[in-house]
Amino acid sequence: MIAIRGATTIDTDTPIQIKEATVELMRELIAKNSLIPEKMVSVLFTATKDICSAYPGKYLREELGITDVPILHFQEMDVKGALGLCIRVMIHYEASAPGTSVYLRKAKSLRPDLTGSGRV
Repeated sequence: MIAIRGATTIDTDTPIQIKEATVELMRELIAKNSLIPEKMVSVLFTATKDICSAYPGKYLREELGITDVPILHFQEMDVKGALGLCIRVMIHYEASAPGTSVYLRKAKSLRPDLTGSGRV
């Protein structure tokens, strides 16, 4: 089993923005890793404390049809100066080869070593 990570951000805490960002992130993770739902063991989401209008995992079920995978949500640690309005995901997946992480929008700053954004 492997764990594949990703993160994205929103500009405003609204269900529409959470939906759009989550679907965009998950579609990118699925495409880059050729993921199939039947091999997903679980999906864990965290969100910073400034996100409280919707659960990201709701949109896996409603928009992507991923209905048989356990999904949990957690609040990200509230670290002073940390990136706000951020949604993170970790997918546990049945595979042996390492996966490719995806960082979108302002979340690219979290892992510049993986996103080619120049900062390390």
